[in-house]
Amino acid sequence: MLQNQIKKLRLELGISQNELAKRAGYSHEFISQVERGVKTPSLKTLKKIAFGLNVCPSFLITTNQISKETEDSLTKEIKLNLSNLSIDELKVLRDLVLCLSKSKVSPIPDEII
Repeated sequence: MLQNQIKKLRLELGISQNELAKRAGYSHEFISQVERGVKTPSLKTLKKIAFGLNVCPSFLITTNQISKETEDSLTKEIKLNLSNLSIDELKVLRDLVLCLSKSKVSPIPDEII
């Protein structure tokens, strides 16, 4: 899950929630809520948190677990949800897809930040 990935990476970097909050531009309380699954970050917020962790945002949402979902069901679900996004969220999503296609663990390219 997303919150587990954020916490895991933060701990691997050896930084506190306070430090991640400073790097990402959010409060310690917000980072804590995200890590506990109380809050779900928007795509824009996810991008800032990834920047604070020095990883591509797609790395936070990519897991090594094999999903039982089929490509068709995933594509259908994504298409349904795209219509609910604002133009700014669609741009962030585009940047995430580009980043994912380039590398899963590389730092965020400057042009995306």
